[in-house]
Amino acid sequence: MARLDMDVAWHAMPKSKLGVTGSAHNEPLFHPEESDDAWLAEVGRRGWIVFSHDRKFHTVGFESELSAIKQHGVGCFYLWGGSAKKYEKAQCFFKAYDRILAAIESTPLPFIFDVQRSGRLKRVEIP
Repeated sequence: MARLDMDVAWHAMPKSKLGVTGSAHNEPLFHPEESDDAWLAEVGRRGWIVFSHDRKFHTVGFESELSAIKQHGVGCFYLWGGSAKKYEKAQCFFKAYDRILAAIESTPLPFIFDVQRSGRLKRVEIP
């Protein structure tokens, strides 16, 4: 099994902090109220991948976020289970893990994938 050995940006539920996995002090890199456009620009500049439960980026009314994903060449995975129990979220992620790695390696940026409960990935169109 391949190992996800890269920096990732994590955009969590609204009550959680925005940050980066593996941070030395476990403090958020971005302020929770920072605009999506601002932190997505930094994520794109650093070549990070976004994992989020926040599917709003590909819905009507959030065209500026979708535009930022496209403009800054960001790869995004929207994980199933925003309100699910942690172990259910983990199960979903581990089911999808190999597919996520394959998508990162084979899909040109920008991209958005919806990680379904089954662990399957569904590509989201970026207009």
